[in-house]
Amino acid sequence: MPTTGGAAGKLRPVLVLFDLGADAVVCRITSVLRTGTLDVALSEWMQEGLLKPSVARLDRIVTVDKTLLVKRLGKLSSPDSDAVRLTWNSLMTL
Repeated sequence: MPTTGGAAGKLRPVLVLFDLGADAVVCRITSVLRTGTLDVALSEWMQEGLLKPSVARLDRIVTVDKTLLVKRLGKLSSPDSDAVRLTWNSLMTL
């Protein structure tokens, strides 16, 4: 997955937030356990196909060409999906 600067980087997990046809809006998933207001700890990370306890970083959003999404690791559990949705809806207002 390219970095925010456009340089090629190593493969990293992401959470697909929106499917836009040829593109997708994704946020970064990291094993660096951050606790910012837009960081959502994934409580069922192992069942979701992640290797380590992880956080979805809703402040690290990018649009990517879906050809860059090379492997599906899994799907968020209902509790984690609800936590991401609640965080998004409560903090992402215009």
